[in-house]
Amino acid sequence: MEVLLSLLLALSIGNIGQVGYEGVNQAREAKNTTKIESVKVEKSVESKKVAKLEVKQVKATTSKKSDDDYDWMYFELTAYSNHENSTGKSKGHPEYGKTASGAMTKEGVTIAADWHVLPEGTKVYIDGVGERVVQDKGGAIKNHKIDVYFKSEKEALEFGRKKNVRVRIID
Repeated sequence: MEVLLSLLLALSIGNIGQVGYEGVNQAREAKNTTKIESVKVEKSVESKKVAKLEVKQVKATTSKKSDDDYDWMYFELTAYSNHENSTGKSKGHPEYGKTASGAMTKEGVTIAADWHVLPEGTKVYIDGVGERVVQDKGGAIKNHKIDVYFKSEKEALEFGRKKNVRVRIID
């Protein structure tokens, strides 16, 4: 936005030679607003070269979306880790810690899902868990099931199984 105003001012100065104080003050005020709807530059050449800069300002409003504004889906959640009990792969295995997408598992990021329901790379928000990315899939993860990755087997076991958890896709 600052670049646009600077460009308009530069064009005005270049074409006319001087910008009136009123226009400069309007530009400064506009720079501090969150949204500018339109900018209009007028020039008049009589005995003096004068430019008038008209800035129409609109205050931007921020409003939080309520839960009803989102399209929620309901999933059953389980948890897993890189431990052999979860994946069947020991630490020496060449695929240890690697997801079906090729990414390495990362706590706070990785989830496994049915890629027919939530395709690879889909970013989701899971109630009570937070934002995650579909990076993995598994034989038991079908339909509306999500497996949340944890770094430790203990945390994965403590997470347990949760039914009817709200999940939404993040735009």
